[in-house]
Amino acid sequence: MTASPEISATLTLLDAQEDNAPRWLLGTDTTYTLGRVANTDITLPYSWVSRKHAMIQKEENGRFNLIDLGSSNGTFINGRKIHTPVSLQDGDCIGIGSTRLLFHQDTSPNRAAATNGPDLDEMTVAFVQKQIITILICDIHDYTKLSETMGDQWVSQLLQHWTGRVTKLVNKHNGTVDKFIGDAVMALWSGANLQDNIHQALKTAIAINTFTSNLGKKIPDLPWALQIGAALNTGEAMMGNLTQNGSYTVVGDVVNVAFRLESLTNRQEDLDIVMGCDAAMHLLAPETFFKKYSFRVKGKQEEVEAYGCSFPQLSTYLEHKLNQPGTG
Repeated sequence: MTASPEISATLTLLDAQEDNAPRWLLGTDTTYTLGRVANTDITLPYSWVSRKHAMIQKEENGRFNLIDLGSSNGTFINGRKIHTPVSLQDGDCIGIGSTRLLFHQDTSPNRAAATNGPDLDEMTVAFVQKQIITILICDIHDYTKLSETMGDQWVSQLLQHWTGRVTKLVNKHNGTVDKFIGDAVMALWSGANLQDNIHQALKTAIAINTFTSNLGKKIPDLPWALQIGAALNTGEAMMGNLTQNGSYTVVGDVVNVAFRLESLTNRQEDLDIVMGCDAAMHLLAPETFFKKYSFRVKGKQEEVEAYGCSFPQLSTYLEHKLNQPGTG
């Protein structure tokens, strides 16, 4: 019987001064927990780190896998949020909020001998499923102008505050943040109750808009009141660990159209949110609260029909329709 290979690795805190950067050895133990509290193996005492944030597991062949433990702010590898266990490679950067950790491993894990059949231990099994989802895109208007006015460092701190609060608002309404792209958030809802998913996404859009427009009360030096545009779309998408490093993501036409629709919100007055027809059809009498549009969008030969309104009109819809019996 062959003994397990003694393969170790290290994690180094990149945010500290190079000479005094904390370093943790990943050696003989099979699991290492990362979190804010003192009884974790790798303690990161920062407010953006959850009490038990993530875990690193060591396999018998010497490979190390990173697992998020349902943290509030998520765990990232090389800028990509992970939703499933992901194998770590030498040089990977683990991100937790503003904290960055460098993973280093000198020796590559031993590979199993080749066999005639498939070696499941060496296979990357992609978990992919086709599902009807609802996508919400929210984007801060005039972000480039704000950055030019206030400077990159100031805007970076603002975005850090904004993304943290937006994540909590999405989670509060039973959604999942798929990613942040600069000043935009992409969130999704999945499950059998499509009407409830759409209503939750609409509530989230209102909540994000209210929070964003009120930022001036907490940040007095904001040069103007911030506004967002939003788009909502419902349709079939592929969901799973589709990327090369195994990160979980969503792809499909429903996502592409949602981004295109959101870009239209800053071109017309009183058009704060746009919904694709497949989402609007699950609402109660959408034509009584929303205006129907036909848009030319990039990547589509035919016009895309959608419904739009202002945030005050959306609030009126939610107050009237969601209070009726049998609505979510």
